[in-house]
Amino acid sequence: MSQFRAFEVEALRLLGSATLGDDVVEAVCRDAEFVSYSHSGVGYFLTVRHHLLPKPRKVLSEPIVLGQAGAVVGSYLVFLQDNELMLEYAGTTAVPEDFRDLPVLVVAQVAAT
Repeated sequence: MSQFRAFEVEALRLLGSATLGDDVVEAVCRDAEFVSYSHSGVGYFLTVRHHLLPKPRKVLSEPIVLGQAGAVVGSYLVFLQDNELMLEYAGTTAVPEDFRDLPVLVVAQVAAT
């Protein structure tokens, strides 16, 4: 059973496929072990563990991936370390505790050159 909502899977694909590869992203989305979840008031942190994830620390922040549900808008980041992945969502305003249960639209923005 996946630890991720469908929109989080899309965010992970957008942020992680170039670094981890599609097969690893799919395996993590499908089979990762739950580690922790924390709601901060302006976002949340979801951490999972999977043996295919790398040990060295890496931050995945490109492309810019936004998630929006109603008036709540924020961005996603992925932190990798010690076979763990932490998905961070940081809103620009207060993020309701039930945000993960809302219909969230995920889009990638290409940085201007």
